[in-house]
Amino acid sequence: MPATILTVLRSGGEYRPEHVERLRAQCATHAPDAPFLCLSDVPGVGQPLVHGWPGWWSKIEAFGARGPVLYMDLDTHVVGDLTPLLRVAVAARFTVLRDFNPKHRLIGSGLMAWAGDMSHLVRRFEESPARHMAANKSSRFWGDQGFIERHEVRPAFWQDRLPGAVVSWKKHCGQGIPADARVVCFHGKPRPWEVGL
Repeated sequence: MPATILTVLRSGGEYRPEHVERLRAQCATHAPDAPFLCLSDVPGVGQPLVHGWPGWWSKIEAFGARGPVLYMDLDTHVVGDLTPLLRVAVAARFTVLRDFNPKHRLIGSGLMAWAGDMSHLVRRFEESPARHMAANKSSRFWGDQGFIERHEVRPAFWQDRLPGAVVSWKKHCGQGIPADARVVCFHGKPRPWEVGL
């Protein structure tokens, strides 16, 4: 079964439908056979979100999609063949970013993959959304990635599975995008469209 590429668009923030189309076009170039799905509360954009969880918390709904899934934030920039990442999605239980600021936290959730059923994360969050949101406001446990880390204590990391394939714009692209990179992650500012990508 091929992996689905998945993203989430929640209205009310800086992301818009054109950012979904930008990512969809990049994936069509670099993974032409992979299905692409967006979960969104914007009418006419992908599949509807079920919950009204604010901002990045809507990303938790992505775990309701049965794997294999390759999840990407909308500010991801795809620059190379995604086949190796899609293979990880099919073969590995759960893969995340090792946070690019490891002094602050362990994982980053901007690029994830899972092979099977991760819906336990949705169910756990549904039990008490306000409590989980309140518990993940520190620099160590921040936002959705703090919640994910608390409930998935042994993920695999992209940087170990595919060394050099996944890079940070801030940390690795000062002299240009590395030749071996397939995905460039934009965590925080700037966004890719703010630097001409």
